[in-house]
Formats: sequence, structure tokens, C-alpha cells
Amino acid sequence: MRHSTRFIGCDGAVETTVGVILVIAIATTAIAAIYAVGMPMLSDARHNVNIQNAQHYFGIIQSDISDLKGPLSGVGPSRRTTINLGGGSIAIMPGAASYVQVNYDGSDVFGGTGLQVGKIEYTLEDDTIIYENGAVISRFSFGNPAITSRPSNMFIAPADDDNTIVHLRMIKLSGASSSTGGSGTAYIDSRFTGFDDDVIYSPDETTLRKTVTITITSEYYQAWERFFEDELSNAGLTSTQFEITSDAGAKQVVIEIDGKKPPGTPDIYLSVHETIIESSVS
Repeated sequence: MRHSTRFIGCDGAVETTVGVILVIAIATTAIAAIYAVGMPMLSDARHNVNIQNAQHYFGIIQSDISDLKGPLSGVGPSRRTTINLGGGSIAIMPGAASYVQVNYDGSDVFGGTGLQVGKIEYTLEDDTIIYENGAVISRFSFGNPAITSRPSNMFIAPADDDNTIVHLRMIKLSGASSSTGGSGTAYIDSRFTGFDDDVIYSPDETTLRKTVTITITSEYYQAWERFFEDELSNAGLTSTQFEITSDAGAKQVVIEIDGKKPPGTPDIYLSVHETIIESSVS
């Protein structure tokens, strides 16, 4: 009987098997690399898009609430703002520890601990977008909070060469706390409910004062500190005409304005006003 010797010493089958194994190994490594590197990058990109969208929506909320004005208490327009949650959560907190206190010549406009303005917060993982007293504030997992859309209801400007205008239109959120979250759409309903009768200065009235002190208590006091630094500097006041101090423990910033004239000389036109907005989210 003759035996076939055709496969003796043939490496072709082995080479084919090794090649297949190598291809599978390379493919597996590539897939693992995609999951290890690519998926976190995609997740980060999606997160950043959702945060940018939230900033955009909060700019709309800011604009909508700014438009809510009315001549009579309980009579005024309303707005519904739509926001895509993108996996985050949003909460309206009228009872949040956000206060503004205004003092002029030893008199307190709001009395006690100040006016409680409340806030609206959108949270996605470690990042937060906030609406507080007319401003949109962003706080990311790194760095300090910053105002990303400046409030139009608060400004400091030169009246003339000698005097300064300090205009403060406080926006107080009222009603019950409400919140929602998920990947769908939320609706924020805001309604003008009136002015606070205890605040004697309406927007078109100004009173000449010699010193003004603004105290803001807020989790985002650092953002307000930088806002007032810019406002006072842009109004032409120097560091000798105002002083800003902050207290991290109390989460508070104090802005003391002496004006452009020598201390004790009246030169600040002060306008303080409060608008009450009832908001809820569903």
C-alpha cells in the first residue's frame, strides 16, 4: 500500500489559522480601544452639547421673565418656556437661601436678612446652570461659578461727571418648589404677580444718597462678586470709591459704594424695585 506524502512538511494550514487568530486579536483590540477611548469621548461630547443647550434655554428663561411686567398686582402677562432636559434635572426653589440686602445711609430697604429671591437650577452630573435674580450663572465641575448672561435688571452707570446711578430691580420667585428630570421635555410656567408695596422706589424714581451697601447671600456669591467689580469699574469708580469683600463661610459678598465725591457727600442716585414672579416646572 502506498501512503500519500502530499501534506508532510506543509505549513499552509497553520499559517491560515495563525492569520485568522491575528485578525481576530487585532479586531478585538480595536473594539476594546474604541470602548476605552471613543465611548468616553462620545459621552463627554453629548454631555457638553446638553450643557450648551441648557445655557441656551436658560437665556430664554431669563428673557421671558424679564418681559413679565404689569401695572397692577395679580394682573400681568405669563410665559411658558420649553427646555429639553437631556438627562438632567431642573428645580424651581423660591425658598432657596439666596438673599439680597440693600442699605443706604443706615436704612435697610428690605429689613431683616434681606429679600429672598430664590433660584432655578438645571443639574447634569457635576455641572449646574442657574437662574438667580435676573442672571444666568454657570458652575462646572472645575473652577468657580460665573455669570454667563448678565442681568438686565441690575446695573451701575455714570449719571454725569459727579454722580452715579445704582439701579436694582430685584426678581423674586414665589410659589411652591417644583422639580422634574429625565430625557424628555420640561415646561416652565412663569407669571407676573405684582410689585412689593414695601419697596418705596419704583423704576422711574431715584433718591440721592451718599452711601449704598449691597449684601448678597448666595451659593454663587463669587459670580456676583465679579459682576459688581465689572459694573463699578465700568461706571468710572476707582478702588478708593468702592469696596467688595466676600465671606466663603457665609457664602456672602458685600459691596460698599461711596461714589465719586468725597465720603459723606451725596452723589449716588439709588433706584430699588422688586418684581414678584410665580414659577413652576412640569
